[in-house]
Amino acid sequence: MKTDSLTPRPRSTSRANSNRPPQKQFPSSQDRVPPPPDNPMPSMPKNLSRRSMLVGALGSLGGAAGLPHAARGQSAVAVPPAPAQPLAQDYTVVLAQDADQIPKLDSVGLAKLPDGRLVAVVTVEPKGPNYVQVVESEDGGATWRPTARLPYNAATPFVNNGALHLFAHPAGTKPYREGDLMLLHSGDGGRSWADPVKLFEGHFWNVQTGMAIRDGHLYWSADDYVATPKRGPRVFAGDLSADLMNPKAWRMSNYVEFPGLPDLLLNPAIKGSYPSQRMLEPNVILVNGRIRVLACVKPLLQATTNLAAVFDLDERDGKFDLSFTQYHPMPGGQVKFCIQWDEVSRLFWATLNLAADGQDQLALKDPREQRGVTDYPGGIGGNDRLMLFYGLDGLNWFPAGCIARAGRLGQSFMYPSHIFDGDDLLVVSRSSINGKNRHDADACTFHRVRSFRNLAMNLRQDET
Repeated sequence: MKTDSLTPRPRSTSRANSNRPPQKQFPSSQDRVPPPPDNPMPSMPKNLSRRSMLVGALGSLGGAAGLPHAARGQSAVAVPPAPAQPLAQDYTVVLAQDADQIPKLDSVGLAKLPDGRLVAVVTVEPKGPNYVQVVESEDGGATWRPTARLPYNAATPFVNNGALHLFAHPAGTKPYREGDLMLLHSGDGGRSWADPVKLFEGHFWNVQTGMAIRDGHLYWSADDYVATPKRGPRVFAGDLSADLMNPKAWRMSNYVEFPGLPDLLLNPAIKGSYPSQRMLEPNVILVNGRIRVLACVKPLLQATTNLAAVFDLDERDGKFDLSFTQYHPMPGGQVKFCIQWDEVSRLFWATLNLAADGQDQLALKDPREQRGVTDYPGGIGGNDRLMLFYGLDGLNWFPAGCIARAGRLGQSFMYPSHIFDGDDLLVVSRSSINGKNRHDADACTFHRVRSFRNLAMNLRQDET
């Protein structure tokens, strides 16, 4: 794979788009979502080295060991910091739809095949039944080509023994949006698919979130609609030594009902039509041998941000019991986040969204947005800032940087999923570029964060 720096690329063309009416043209990524600094600073000298920056900074403090003081009557050179820039603002378009023809795109997911191909899955919500569009890239994400179309509301890809699999959610019966949990298998990287199998009957839903492997078993979690709309998680575990397409290879935990939130965490002045309290989109992580689940929490229209629900799985003495443990601060916990373990850095990496005005006090609203049934105050969710964090224990997090930032109100990069590719971190985002509002996306975008491990400090005190 080429490792040259990303440059703005035009929207990829696809055969899936060729039969539709002409769409609005997507300009280059720099034109449509520039990352303007909030506080422009003077430009940094081009010939300034990292050492001279350090000398100048320490010199301004009156000297340091081995560094001279500024001469009497002279001031040390003050080097202003460069404006913060996103890590992967340049992106390519995986799939795009004209918002006037297709109301929105929903969940997105990403996997890498042994032959190097990247496969993305994107849920399309037209005016008719939803479907999942499979899209592939053979050049590291520079261009994308649609392949299969599958009749599901959402899908989560993963690779096992070199073969692509999908957890899939078909449409449900009212009042449930989704139905049974299905599993699909492809022997050619998603271009064709064998008949699906039903793993569990019921009403389940999730998008691509963190999975974990322990003792030869794959663990994943999904929401159960048993207590609609205050749904809760279950954990599913598959025996990797068996045939995953055999339902007997899988186990399912109990359902955990939403425990509610204490009044002290809520602002009663925040009201809206969006479901006021619930948890959803759970991630599974493995921490020191323990299977844990972290789900996003939406208290009163997300007006209390950065909060997650934590669950623990008990498998002692043949049990398979999931239980609520606590609420815990989680950056971006008010909307969907994705956590993945990186074996090389031995760190968890999370892609997420941070809110800048969680209670809409600044009225950051775009009057051009057509909100429809979506009642989101302008700043809630922080969908326009796609962030990267890292941590040791899955609970405490350090910022690595902003992956991408929308250029204006009404645009967004949100609901991310990510995987690792050598030294790089690959992200797909549900993105609103020319959509009707920041929530109802019209594109799936691909971002490559190069040499992402260099963004992390050493958090282990037992290492140098």
